[in-house]
Amino acid sequence: MMGPRTVSGQPASFPALDSPQDPALRYVLAVGAVSAGLPLSDAGHDGDTDLSLDVEPVVSDARARMVARGWGIEPVGEPGKAGGCPGTVVVLVDGLGLEMLRRRRGHTPTLRRWLGQCEAGAAGGGNAIRTCRPSTTAAALTMLGTSALPGTTGMVGYSVLNPLLGSALDASAVPGPDQVLSLITWKGDNVPSPRSWQDVPTIFERLPAGSAVSIGPTRFAGSGLTEAALRGATHLGADRLEDRPGLAAGALRRGTPLVYLYVGELDKTGHKHGWLSEQWLTQLERLDAAMAELVRRVPAGTRIILSADHGMVDTDPDHRIDLSAHRELVRDVVAVAGEPRLTHLHVADGDADLAAEVAQRYRRVLGERAMWIGTREQTGEHLGALGPRARGVVGDVVVAMADTWVLVDPRVHSESAIAMPGVHGSFTPAETEVPLLITET
Repeated sequence: MMGPRTVSGQPASFPALDSPQDPALRYVLAVGAVSAGLPLSDAGHDGDTDLSLDVEPVVSDARARMVARGWGIEPVGEPGKAGGCPGTVVVLVDGLGLEMLRRRRGHTPTLRRWLGQCEAGAAGGGNAIRTCRPSTTAAALTMLGTSALPGTTGMVGYSVLNPLLGSALDASAVPGPDQVLSLITWKGDNVPSPRSWQDVPTIFERLPAGSAVSIGPTRFAGSGLTEAALRGATHLGADRLEDRPGLAAGALRRGTPLVYLYVGELDKTGHKHGWLSEQWLTQLERLDAAMAELVRRVPAGTRIILSADHGMVDTDPDHRIDLSAHRELVRDVVAVAGEPRLTHLHVADGDADLAAEVAQRYRRVLGERAMWIGTREQTGEHLGALGPRARGVVGDVVVAMADTWVLVDPRVHSESAIAMPGVHGSFTPAETEVPLLITET
């Protein structure tokens, strides 16, 4: 086992904490592809590929190769041509923030070793990268899968105002679950097709046919989020975490250069029990054992890149604000979407002046319990420049909560969602800083 190295053999210089406008997580799958000797075709999506730009709307092959070298990975093969190499496994752990891993590293001998290799290779803890804002699965997995920011893809939260309703509801509308579309499940009779609504090509769609597989629970094949974010790879179903390393190794040995391996057990357990719980710790230990098994089974020379879509904070009833119980918070709000840590509020007729008034009112009422409150026009600094999809569903007002506070609405959120101890979605370091661990077998 070796840690990340530059071309010269020196320890790699990982990116410093990056900006919300260019979170490094968006490069991870693209870097995995070029490290496996695969070319990224043109995205076929509007956006300049000039490397002098600070942020490409969609990551080009040239940019992916440049970032790979910055991470200590020398891409294999010529641009535009596939080249043979041992292969790469990109592991995405849902709900594993860097702070969480560091605080529980004593339970993870394998991940602790990878973490130590990266920390030794770069001053200042260079294994830290940022996910997108909002720090939530639908947004982050779509960014990972397409390399485009939420403002481009329109995947701007756990849920959004149903695009088929239009962006302006009249003053008679009352917030309710029938107004919103879950960007995880895409369930409902009157919802758009995930493929047509989120039409930015995925990294998998930009690779040569048959060159990538994804591994995760069987039910993910053809699911709404998969179709929106990660379409284009052959899906191998494995409901048990322990079965996924074997599938990954088998795919590599059959000649598949790129394997995407998803781990969702930590996020699910964190939502139910909190990430500080014994139950969550058990899942972390399962993950570590699975990574040790992955190292044992993959062909020699395989590169493993591990990251996460977001972190998590634990909350409690004392840090829960019921929007519907506050007259000043209810007034002028006709729809509520997003999630308790990052809430999208829609006002009557989408009136910009009214939105500014509501934003100011929320700042006054919530005070320091909110980390950031802004209007749709101000969200670009966090979500990325808003394209047509995002502009149609981003709230007229967006509220990001501070510390461990949550903003709930029983008219919209289920009892189980309101009672969740483990939450994420906001802009705190605990939610937005994730690990980037790179190693070779």
